[in-house]
Amino acid sequence: RFAMQASEPVGAVVIGPCDDPDRGILGASVDSDGSRYGLIQIPAGGSNNPFHGGLDLEQTRMTITDGREVFAKAVEMMTACSRDALTAARLRPQDLDRFVPHQANARIFDAVGRNLGITDHSMVKTIAEYGNSSAATIPLSLSLAHRAQPFRPGEKVLLAAAGAGLSGGALVVGI
Repeated sequence: RFAMQASEPVGAVVIGPCDDPDRGILGASVDSDGSRYGLIQIPAGGSNNPFHGGLDLEQTRMTITDGREVFAKAVEMMTACSRDALTAARLRPQDLDRFVPHQANARIFDAVGRNLGITDHSMVKTIAEYGNSSAATIPLSLSLAHRAQPFRPGEKVLLAAAGAGLSGGALVVGI
């Protein structure tokens, strides 16, 4: 007898208000480009075609219509949002202690790191061990990074992501 269970990981990070101006959310930036909506699609789900028991499985599979375009736009958006968040935080990439990118594709976050001049040793990478865990990649990566080397007060951390829609954002957090 064989049984398999697959699940979509989830995670959350709660950042509360703080009186210390060097802690909490120091800078943020979000962006979206609706003209790129068709690059990443899952036909089923949402109000147009809700999930139900009789749904054809083909309708639930994600498709990427142009991988090169997704790569280019994700790198562009994550880089721009990261720069804007760093500017809002009045920080430079070299001021960061850790960079925690969305783990959709190593080539994407490596390119963003290069664009920003972030050293490889400050980049948190979990994709080789855990793959793309969708919306959970950043919370999972934060948890694993903290387990490997606990965050210290005063650390500056950049979080950045891009996803379907095409949407993206970045957040600079002071620990």
